Amino acid sequence: MIVNQNLDSSITSAARWYVLQSKPRQEQRALENLCNQGFECLLPMYTRERLRRGRREPVEEPLFPRYLFIRLDQISSNWYALRSTYGVTNIVRFGDIPASLPDAVVEQFTRIQPADRHLFQTGETVHIASGPFVGLDGVFDRDDGEQRVFILLDLMSKQQCLSLPVGDIRAY
Repeated sequence: MIVNQNLDSSITSAARWYVLQSKPRQEQRALENLCNQGFECLLPMYTRERLRRGRREPVEEPLFPRYLFIRLDQISSNWYALRSTYGVTNIVRFGDIPASLPDAVVEQFTRIQPADRHLFQTGETVHIASGPFVGLDGVFDRDDGEQRVFILLDLMSKQQCLSLPVGDIRAY
């Protein structure tokens, strides 16, 4: 999901997208405070599944932790208000020049559809691309939190359940 607040439609074509750094885990707070001040902001979000208290729950997280995008005009925008906005640490700069992004890049973030929380579907055939079982094919069973998956392999005339790192398997 992408949060896009377009509160100020009178921004001229000279406005550009800039990158802001937020305080740790305060992206939403910074976004809310900036939007309340009338700025056009973008905080790309995605949904993923996390293990909490032994249960899997979908959680929305920022695509770029601690960063959000703001559309500002060099002439008419109040840049000084950014320094005192709750949740905002600073404007990302290269030397003395604020880091800006082309409009086309930011538009790509608005077109991103929320990704499916699962990389593989249960019962899907997968190929093991690295690790001790490289070259074997198995059946995806389930994932184990964020880093590991369970694969069913036919070994020794019996189906075995193996836990492998997510990066070791590929879709067949």
